[in-house]
Amino acid sequence: MNKLLIAALFGLLLLSAPFVRGEEAEKEDEYEDDSASEDSKGGDDEEKDVVVITTKNWDDTVKKAPFALVEFYAPWCGHCQKLKPEYAKAATELKKYDDKIVIGKVDATVESDLGQKFGVQGYPTLKWFVDGELVSDYGGPRDASGISRWVQKKTGPAAATLADKDALEAAEKGAEVLVLGYFKDFKGAEHEAFIKVAQANEDATFVQTSDKAVAKAAGLDKAGSVTVITNFPNEERQTVALKGKITKDGLDEERQTVALKGKITKDGLGDLIKSEKLPPTIEFNDQNSQKIFSSGIEKQLLLIANEKDLKADAELFKSYRKVALEHKGKLVMVTVNMDGTAKDPVVNFFGVKAEDAPVVVGFEMAKNKKYKLKGDLSEKALGEFAASVLDGTAEAEYKSAPIPDEPTDGGVSIIVGKNFDSIVKDEEKDVLLEVYAPWCGHCKALEPVYKKLAKRFAKVDTVVIAKMDGTENEHPDVEVKGFPTIIFYPAGKDAKPITFDGGDRSLKALTKFIKKNAVSKFELPKKKKSDDGEKDAEEEDDKKDEL
Repeated sequence: MNKLLIAALFGLLLLSAPFVRGEEAEKEDEYEDDSASEDSKGGDDEEKDVVVITTKNWDDTVKKAPFALVEFYAPWCGHCQKLKPEYAKAATELKKYDDKIVIGKVDATVESDLGQKFGVQGYPTLKWFVDGELVSDYGGPRDASGISRWVQKKTGPAAATLADKDALEAAEKGAEVLVLGYFKDFKGAEHEAFIKVAQANEDATFVQTSDKAVAKAAGLDKAGSVTVITNFPNEERQTVALKGKITKDGLDEERQTVALKGKITKDGLGDLIKSEKLPPTIEFNDQNSQKIFSSGIEKQLLLIANEKDLKADAELFKSYRKVALEHKGKLVMVTVNMDGTAKDPVVNFFGVKAEDAPVVVGFEMAKNKKYKLKGDLSEKALGEFAASVLDGTAEAEYKSAPIPDEPTDGGVSIIVGKNFDSIVKDEEKDVLLEVYAPWCGHCKALEPVYKKLAKRFAKVDTVVIAKMDGTENEHPDVEVKGFPTIIFYPAGKDAKPITFDGGDRSLKALTKFIKKNAVSKFELPKKKKSDDGEKDAEEEDDKKDEL
């Protein structure tokens, strides 16, 4: 399962296009956009610094601006609604930084020509313009400080220069993660490497200084050194110094498991930022979701508990945090408050019930594997579980709905995790499986066609037409990249599944797909006669049911 779909199932990230929800645009909700009646400013005080852009004023706003960040949105889009306050805060902050930078928005449902011109395929989509020309899609954070930091990097120096300790203090207040480079002169190979990484990295704010007092306040005692200063909520300020020579290669690659000694490599310096850019534990909510999923760390542990167990002095939380510190930079250690409002996507994704709390689960994004800690939640058990998730020895967990009392729906076999092997993996059967989501519009549109397909193959004993609710059931042999996903499992012991990639999900196309890949030979019902003469029943249905 790819990261976009994982994010969609979690309900976390504010992605651009397309946001994976079964290929359909997000449905209308009660959000009522108030910007359509304004021509130059947001429709309320919150958005006073967000420029409303239309086809008519495009040349006077974006074309004439040295820099412009433009959001293409739909009034009914829930993800746009979530972005709205953060985008507005960023606009206000950036106006103070440079009032020539345009932070704007386009209602792409009204200004459809602009949306089409710039290839907008989903909402929200943000695009970056320089001197009126499209340069790139926006790929940065979706919180106010992240948006502001991204724009400032694109428009100004990659690293601001700090002249005194007051400047350092101010910089710390404005950034959770601050990377400070201390140099005798702002030139040379080391400084050039520092600046190049600062330009490319979007996880931290970069600053530089040649002032000894500033460096000392940050814990540095010699020029040609770097430190990461973190100021996370509810965490003490800390500094972590980089040892060795600064090189460009050190700021943006995967972590090494050995201590940094001597010359710093690309992997080593990247590890410094990766391991320090998140606090030891991070709460799951809309504001933190981008940080969790874009951390560069593939494996996560999640402590799902009631608020009392997540307090700083709670024994369970203290044990969890201690394990988090031991595995910093290797695991993202998440907390989920069962008494809060952000828990639903997580508990649904992992199949956790209220009575299960507290519970600790693990997740590996790249392989879409879930793990669950069974037994007590002692510090020792937590540490062993964390280690097993890291080294790959943890046993994966897969969700399953109960086996249904009625095995079929309109002739379509109902598959759940618990009966997957007995039906789909039956070596004597060729099985076509649709993995769907109940809320997916394309799945609903396919349903009558799929039932006719089942009826067509009802008398073919070697072929099974089946479906599985992908939000309730999982299996290691099912890789879902969107809904619906249609997979053919040929008969035979070592047969490999074949994914249906065609956009045409008509009765005719699906029938051909089965005929092409089935191992067992079969014959479909023969032609039948009608008042108009001999007609092929399959062809008649094909004409009616093409999607």
